[in-house]
Amino acid sequence: MRGGFLIATDRGLFDRAAEVLVAMGGVQAIDEVGDRLVQFLDTDERLFTLYQRVLEGTDWEVREGDFSAAPGVQLPDMNLVTACPFDCRWPALTAHVAEAVARTAETPTWVLDGHGVLWAAEAVDPYRVQL
Repeated sequence: MRGGFLIATDRGLFDRAAEVLVAMGGVQAIDEVGDRLVQFLDTDERLFTLYQRVLEGTDWEVREGDFSAAPGVQLPDMNLVTACPFDCRWPALTAHVAEAVARTAETPTWVLDGHGVLWAAEAVDPYRVQL
């Protein structure tokens, strides 16, 4: 699968994002390890799946790395953020969902793409983001 991470400085990121996705028509479920997830299928039948947490042992993907910032973004301390992995093959859908989640945020929210670029959630460039 292709995807990235939805990241924020607030601990309630998954609940906030899940509420947005459900309001858009998404469905909540429980995955194979007992964590929550939300799946959103848009009108073009493109799927976006958001997971509650980074699986144990894989948090290095968010905490370590050679991250870079998209235009206008200042990198946060990646050891202090909350991260929710997502699967999505469509950059435009990712940008749409990220923007919708960002509108509900009281703190900064970002998308970390597959090439280590951190995007402001409200300004993900669907032509440049790498999933």
